[in-house]
Amino acid sequence: MAENIMKEVKFIDYYNGAIEKSDSLPKGNEYDFLLERNKSHMRETALTFGKKNISFEELHEKIDEYARALYHYGVRKGDYIGVCVANTPESVYLVYALNKLGAVMVGLSPLNNEYKMVRDIELTQPKMIFTLDFMYSTIKKACAEYSIKPILYSPLLSIKNPIIKGLYNFKQHKEGNLLSSKENRLDKIIKSDKLSNVEYSKHINGTCTNIMFTGGSSGVHKGVMLDGNGLNCVVKALDHVLVLEPGMVHLGNIPFGHMCFGRLVLHYVLCKNATYALTLKAMPQDFLDEMIRVHANGAMGGPVHWEALIDNPKLKKGCLGELIQPLSGGELFKPQRLKQANEAIKHAGCKAEIGNGLGSTEMWAPTHVCVGGRNTSGTIGYELPFVHSKIVDPITFEEVHDGENGLLLVNGPGMMLGYFKNEKETESVFCFDESGTKWYNTKDIVRKLPTDEYEYIGRIKRNFVSGVDNIYPEQIEQLLIQIPEIREVAVTPIPDENEQHLPKYHIRLSEENCDKAKTEASIVSIVESTLGRTAVPGYIEYYDKPLPRTDNGKLDVTLLSQKDIDSIQDKDRYRTAFR
Repeated sequence: MAENIMKEVKFIDYYNGAIEKSDSLPKGNEYDFLLERNKSHMRETALTFGKKNISFEELHEKIDEYARALYHYGVRKGDYIGVCVANTPESVYLVYALNKLGAVMVGLSPLNNEYKMVRDIELTQPKMIFTLDFMYSTIKKACAEYSIKPILYSPLLSIKNPIIKGLYNFKQHKEGNLLSSKENRLDKIIKSDKLSNVEYSKHINGTCTNIMFTGGSSGVHKGVMLDGNGLNCVVKALDHVLVLEPGMVHLGNIPFGHMCFGRLVLHYVLCKNATYALTLKAMPQDFLDEMIRVHANGAMGGPVHWEALIDNPKLKKGCLGELIQPLSGGELFKPQRLKQANEAIKHAGCKAEIGNGLGSTEMWAPTHVCVGGRNTSGTIGYELPFVHSKIVDPITFEEVHDGENGLLLVNGPGMMLGYFKNEKETESVFCFDESGTKWYNTKDIVRKLPTDEYEYIGRIKRNFVSGVDNIYPEQIEQLLIQIPEIREVAVTPIPDENEQHLPKYHIRLSEENCDKAKTEASIVSIVESTLGRTAVPGYIEYYDKPLPRTDNGKLDVTLLSQKDIDSIQDKDRYRTAFR
């Protein structure tokens, strides 16, 4: 009993800043931090890809080989270099080689269509773009227009099966993705002669090493300028929070080329001297199979990944017995679904509960972490070490009392430098207090509990007024997802002459033949008794198909709101008798 109490005291101390008095922050680029961490583990396995095992020694040899070849090809310190990659060993070598040379990596999403790709390339105009050959058609137009070199590679470079590679190459040749020039093929560039003298980067803290794109709190598409040493600091902070140990295996399913969350996972695992089990199968339906295949000790996914385990017939007793660090991110996990997912992995032998938290691209991902089974379920836990929080009134920016809802401000070593070529948006999210301390305005509404943990309420941009009350859509959504008949739900505001706005519930039912009258009675009962009469729906629209989602898998409430505007004349069709 005494030992457990001491563990909890130590755990809480981490989040009260006690470690900051004795623990120094790293200084330098991502590659140097990785190398320093790996020096005593060079013979151990760093990456796996299919049946291929790559040691830390091989990893660093490959990174150096790539760096020398890219320098010979013309990559220099400060160059903007686009990458549009998949989770393969070559992508890992490329990312760290660019960092070692001091280039600024511009993360382009493989999910982008041509319009989105042109938009991001036009903004940053990288010197060259490394991409998967099957993505060539989406960058071809922009590369020609802005005289950008495309360098292509196959996601199967590390696959030895000649039949699979032959069929893939035939398909890419047929579709015009196999450029004949050696200068446009990554594998040919790497094998070419390299200069012996290479100038590696001397990192200066506060310089941009990565640009990743986000819609942010305003919904405006922006490039976030990040300092690579900020990523090192976040990894250092996770040393005090997460439980992965050297030699353990972490599933490498989250894309790391353009997603801050994925990049953090990759860097954290490798810096922890654990094995990153790369996989091209990142979809929720593959999540369980891949965890079992690689004997994962750690795995991260969005709520949709963990929800795919609920009632999954493949989830056999003991099949996840090696899993000790299940984590979720990307969007808020609905409480009832989190409970069901935890029950599922417990049945499969996992002795830990799913952790989650709060983060943003602008802070190199996490700012608050809820460790499953140790923090209070339903909260976002404590601040990450080295991160500081302040909750303020959204209008006056004066600090509110504990227990009151307020706007979350954060700062820490992972804080972005600003938005690329967008001073207006940068100024809108940074603020300074009376002491001159700089804060990032998350645009999230939270409150601090008596346990010193934080509870997430919702996004301020989604809040609206109904009558005289503030309505927080995420609070309603968290309540409704507990109703078994509801599979998905999103809440948007509809303008109203008398009430300012009325909530509209967009609902996808679990079964088409649900008794809607009975379900609506449950909706009104739970919402009115918990959040009050003004949160009760003025409109309900039912959907047979999944609700729309963004490229990152989050519910696309912006698209639903636009749909509301387009169909405003037809709103009587969805009007309820409850308001």
